[in-house]
Amino acid sequence: MKRKTICFVSETGRADRPLLDPSVRYRAYHPSEALKKSGHFCAVYSANQFYKNPSFDYDVYIFHRPNISRGGFLEVISTLRRLGRCLIADYDDLIFGTEEIAMISSAVKNGTLTPDRASAAFANNLEALQVFDKVTASTEPLAARAREFNPGADVRVVPNIVSETMLTFHDDLGTAYRKRSPRMIGYFAGTKSHDRDFPVVEAALHRVLSENSDITLLVVGPVLVPGGIAALPNVMTAQVVNYLRLPSLMTMCATVIAPLEDSAFNACKSRVKFLEAALSGCRLVASPIPDMQAIGAEHLTLAADPNDWHEALSEPLSPSDQRSMAERNMNFLKDTYSVDELISLGDLQ
Repeated sequence: MKRKTICFVSETGRADRPLLDPSVRYRAYHPSEALKKSGHFCAVYSANQFYKNPSFDYDVYIFHRPNISRGGFLEVISTLRRLGRCLIADYDDLIFGTEEIAMISSAVKNGTLTPDRASAAFANNLEALQVFDKVTASTEPLAARAREFNPGADVRVVPNIVSETMLTFHDDLGTAYRKRSPRMIGYFAGTKSHDRDFPVVEAALHRVLSENSDITLLVVGPVLVPGGIAALPNVMTAQVVNYLRLPSLMTMCATVIAPLEDSAFNACKSRVKFLEAALSGCRLVASPIPDMQAIGAEHLTLAADPNDWHEALSEPLSPSDQRSMAERNMNFLKDTYSVDELISLGDLQ
């Protein structure tokens, strides 16, 4: 194998500290760690950092969420092509497409972007996607969207993974096997974008908490907790914590939930909530998006309607079943630790 150099460039809002962006960690830092283990050299930049003083000396460039409106983008791509570099566009969310798709995005539904701005952003991202002939995506539905809008591209699925460093650290520490209350449910929402998702589980959760005073809900993050639930005595809230502290906080819970509104946008979302839960030894109850279904029923519980949610949340696992599930899920994280499709696409064998 020839040692190669790989440059990750991400359109992240964390311009000066891209490591603090979960998306950049899963799509750049975690894959780069796997590639380094194979003997390659990797660097990660925010787009803001990279385009100020672009380097043309790497063998492979992976542009995470590229945007055509970024100053210097087309000039950089043209120069890299002339030099024969391998160029890959990478996506972990449906951020490109038609105006119709833009209108169902979480950014519009939660008011982060106006419809006009969202439509322009999706158009700019689509134009950037069509510049590339190699594309990676975090899920199969997202890859299908990339193929739909760029049919000539070689599109591969590179699922999100937990970094080996974190896996080893928490495996040695026994994080997944810590004792915890079987009656604690957690909802960990990193951003306000989940405000439209909470109603998916609201009725069932309110019923469970009202019927079982010994079951407690912990809500972490800026998500808006519906008034009927917030008023219950067995509900606690907490602020978002640093990602390094997240697994420890999650060990307070036996079960965590990942509700998602049913939409074409959310269908493209990934298994990140499962990865977080598995690392912490929590059972995940989630909406049945395709990437969660792909994990398998032995690793998580899928809830398609209020009755499913109520049944799953009313019946905590026994300590022995919780332990068995934690062992299966830690083994899943280890067994699926792979960036083979990226290695193949980037000719990094």
